[in-house]
Amino acid sequence: MESETIDRPRLLYFADTMCSWCYGFAPEMQIVLERFHPELDLLAFSGGLRPFNTEPVSDSMRAMLTETYGRIGQLTGQPFGTCPSLTPGFVYDSEPASRAVVTMRTMAPGDDYAFMLAIQRAFYADGEDITRPDVLARHAAAFGVPEEAFLETFSSEAIRQATMADFQVAQQFGIDGFPTLILHRQRSTGDNALMMVSQGYARADDITERLRAALEAEIG
Repeated sequence: MESETIDRPRLLYFADTMCSWCYGFAPEMQIVLERFHPELDLLAFSGGLRPFNTEPVSDSMRAMLTETYGRIGQLTGQPFGTCPSLTPGFVYDSEPASRAVVTMRTMAPGDDYAFMLAIQRAFYADGEDITRPDVLARHAAAFGVPEEAFLETFSSEAIRQATMADFQVAQQFGIDGFPTLILHRQRSTGDNALMMVSQGYARADDITERLRAALEAEIG
């Protein structure tokens, strides 16, 4: 991640719209954001769960997903409907949804995280296929971005490269699971101080405790 001057500490959130544990984590993340607003800025990265996958979901994977969704729903209270990933023949390619979030970061700055939550819920709770550009464009319109303009930007090479850059940031940090939270602070010298806060699903109270300790730690 390039060095830059930041006004306040940032919470780096590495997630994937089509990550079921990220969906389950959303209520806890919302509590964290409310507790630390406006002390922290949020910077969300599309981590890249299964980008560019071309193989349909297998029977064994579908069985695993069914069990996982049930466990997440019971643990978190998040609703699960008939998710497309449980439909025979579905190709679990997470790149389009990731690219849609990056598109919204460009076209509606500040709304990209809320948009991610909206299409995530559409996928898991409402059974919408968010690998389809027309579905993504319809949700973008709810945030005031015209569908045609969204699709044009979404299909551009610049946005494709920006999405790849998000994936690469996650790889540079060695992140191979989502959700992951990292605190980004800046030393008086201008150097970055990066502290791992959590990896995987965690409760808001636990994250709050870790985040407060990270914010109060001496960094020089």
